Amino acid sequence: MKYLLFLVFSLFWIPIANTQTPLCKVLPEPISGTYTGDCKDGLAHGRGTATGEDTYTGIFREGLPHGRGTYVYANGDRYRGYWKNGLRHGKGRFRYTLGGKKQTLRGYWKEGEYAGTENPDVAFRVVAATGIMNHKIEKKRQRREGGNEIVISIQSAFADFVPSDLHIETSSGQMVQAGRKVKIYSYFLPFQGEISYTILVGSSRKQCRYVFDILEEGEFTVTLYND
Repeated sequence: MKYLLFLVFSLFWIPIANTQTPLCKVLPEPISGTYTGDCKDGLAHGRGTATGEDTYTGIFREGLPHGRGTYVYANGDRYRGYWKNGLRHGKGRFRYTLGGKKQTLRGYWKEGEYAGTENPDVAFRVVAATGIMNHKIEKKRQRREGGNEIVISIQSAFADFVPSDLHIETSSGQMVQAGRKVKIYSYFLPFQGEISYTILVGSSRKQCRYVFDILEEGEFTVTLYND
């Protein structure tokens, strides 16, 4: 009788236990065979490993590779780097075989495509800065409609000033002086600017030079500090 009750209880309990075990789904078909790792709402979410025709180990979000991870293809090629919504996106390294020889491709990917050795998602880049104490480039979070603009400010003693020998070269655009600042508008991307001037240090003059690139639309401020 005890054995019969145990058997009945077991048959009753097993289906309940199975229904409480969450199924963790991986969305990309090439890695959707087996999965071990973190889950959320029935999808791979967090750190885990998914294996199908290919294998991916790393971070998932809502069933897709998203974050840092390593993807090994069925032919042995391997990508190690960053992912976004299931696509290679960000800095990474791709090792592959071509013509029987091992090759390595390093750089940045964007939406699954190789974008080169420079990060395509940066809004600006400082190319050179000599003779300047400090500097910064900032992009406004909001801009007026159609408002592409660069405002250049050169400061000394916490105030704007215009060096007597100030020289600014630009790759495109129109330049106007607005008080003690310089504004550049109607430029084309990518934009490159070069600022040069001298400042008095003791009894001699110091050469200052600043070269920068603007790589996306928006309103930017370029501030150079000389003390």
